[in-house]
Amino acid sequence: MNERYMDNWWQKLADFLHTANLIPLVVLVSTFHYYQALRSHDPLFVALPIALFVDLLHFRTVRQAVKSGARMWQLTAVSTTLMAFGLQWIFYNQPGESEFLVWWQVILFASIVPVGLAIMAWHHQWQEQEIVTDWQALIAAAQQRAEKMQQEAAAEHERAEAMQKEAEAVRERAAAMQTQLTAAQTQASEVQSQLEQVQKRTAQMQARLDKMQTAHKAWQTLNREMQTLALFNAQLLTAKDAADQLGVHVTTIRRKAKQLNGVAGGN
Repeated sequence: MNERYMDNWWQKLADFLHTANLIPLVVLVSTFHYYQALRSHDPLFVALPIALFVDLLHFRTVRQAVKSGARMWQLTAVSTTLMAFGLQWIFYNQPGESEFLVWWQVILFASIVPVGLAIMAWHHQWQEQEIVTDWQALIAAAQQRAEKMQQEAAAEHERAEAMQKEAEAVRERAAAMQTQLTAAQTQASEVQSQLEQVQKRTAQMQARLDKMQTAHKAWQTLNREMQTLALFNAQLLTAKDAADQLGVHVTTIRRKAKQLNGVAGGN
């Protein structure tokens, strides 16, 4: 937990040192310097606004010169820089703790704010350009992604149209198959009806055949009986043999033989 807190604090400090806008602090400090340079000739309510005006004028003209690159603004920035340098020179030429600075120290100290403001203005402009460049890169990447998505959407649209055409073809084939199936069902119904009629006719013919077979059996039985009785009347069979062949009693053989032609059968 403590390590994470320290890492976050250190990262915030690094971000502050890298991107913090120190111009307000510099303006306050340099305004104090300009006020100290002007107060020997102007009262407080005059010297302080003039000091603030010179400070802000210097920073804004330098920033505009760096931003626009126009010669007019560059000349204006040189003028305001010389003005700020002059006020800083006056401030550092004053005795500090009863001692005066040597000439090169005065030049060095007096150059810190004017030169530093120019550098900061250029740095801010570079940061803005870098941000714009980053945004342009992000916008370009977003446009590329959008174009890629549009291409993918177009491809998906083409695939959807192809699938729709395939679906329509499948529906047409299904409709044709449905028509064929309906026709086949109709034919099957007709065949089923014909089959039922054939089955009815077959049943009728089977009934007739059964009747004919029954009649045929009856005729065969009658014919067999007549032949046996004829053989009995012709005395080719005895009454007992005829009764055994027909499966009846001897008396029945003799009675039927009499009924057939009135001739008595053999023993």
